Amino acid sequence: MRLSIYDQFVIGIVRPSGGWSKGRPIAFIEDEEKCVPIVDLLLPNDLDERDLVRFVGAKFSAFRRAGKRIAVLPTATRRRTQGV
Repeated sequence: MRLSIYDQFVIGIVRPSGGWSKGRPIAFIEDEEKCVPIVDLLLPNDLDERDLVRFVGAKFSAFRRAGKRIAVLPTATRRRTQGV
């Protein structure tokens, strides 16, 4: 899942394969060159997509801007080919 945080930056969320018993979801800030983990954001592992958007939105409410919102983005497929 990818979330646009008030059109300022994008948060990626990855859930473990196999369900909540396999670990917690992780969140990271997407950048052009790299992904930066958000190590101090502990995501509950029993939230559905809607509740996860609300949870992350509450954590980043300080970035709120008038007329902007948190939006779910399509999943990006980023493949880099080297030496081609």
